Amino acid sequence: MWVYLRRLFLLGVAGAILVIFLGFLGRYHPALDTFAHLRLHVSAGLFVCSFVLFAYRRKIPALLTLLTSLTGFLYSFNGTPYAAKIQTADHGKPVYQLFHLNLLWLNPKKQLVIDRIREINPELISISEASNQWEPFLSQLESDWPHKAHCPEWHIRGGVTIYSKWKLDHSSDYCGVYGSFQKTFAVLEDGSKITIGSAHPRWPWPASGPEQIDTLLPELEKIGPDALIAGDFNATTWSWSLYRFATAGQLKIHAGIGGTWMFGALPEPVVQVIGFPIDNVMSKGKVNILSVETLEEMGSDHLPLLVKFQID
Repeated sequence: MWVYLRRLFLLGVAGAILVIFLGFLGRYHPALDTFAHLRLHVSAGLFVCSFVLFAYRRKIPALLTLLTSLTGFLYSFNGTPYAAKIQTADHGKPVYQLFHLNLLWLNPKKQLVIDRIREINPELISISEASNQWEPFLSQLESDWPHKAHCPEWHIRGGVTIYSKWKLDHSSDYCGVYGSFQKTFAVLEDGSKITIGSAHPRWPWPASGPEQIDTLLPELEKIGPDALIAGDFNATTWSWSLYRFATAGQLKIHAGIGGTWMFGALPEPVVQVIGFPIDNVMSKGKVNILSVETLEEMGSDHLPLLVKFQID
């Protein structure tokens, strides 16, 4: 029996190594990029397995497993909280905030979310998955955030919405298919404009997330010189899908946010370490991101993000 268990263990290790390898080929087919989303977690499993193999004196398989796990860690490090670099604020300029959260359409803590947003009092709010059940709660925001851009989804999850204290210029608004992406211009106090975007593509292949990104690429190429984009991308920080999105808009992906999604409602410190980093932030031009902080769990299966930024 132990012989069969050892063979099964080695087969599992070989399969995990294959998953890591295939994940680097995501540019060739979205199915391969799906493997990339698992890279960090599979690498952690392989790291443990390598020491089991060393204990059984299987040196060559152990070294291969260890090398693969370390490679996987290296190429997913930007999605871990350990990659965070907090920028020093320019004390001569105001610091602004953007709050982002996938609300979860059936969130049981709706009023808590609204109260927390009002407490933080950010200039910008980016939300997704606001079902009809959210309407009486979100209406409480309209007095303090009177400007809004909404991109509806076809079903009850409500699409994406941007709320703003700043006036919005809707002259070049864009709404992606099925609420995958909303962008608009925010007009700053000095009259200058920056592009503000909220994204929510669908899941990776075999779901239609990669196809939605295909439809967004021409519009992303038109994004102005200054932009701030946040969203539930359903794609990890290191994935080919997120890279395609950012590259099309000449956007810089913010590293070091950490995990934001995990099955079930878990405490923020746990999700940040073991969760999937699929809520991401990116910027370009004179938008200088100082920090992106994950906040406490608020009834959603995603953690909220608080983005602090300045305008250079």
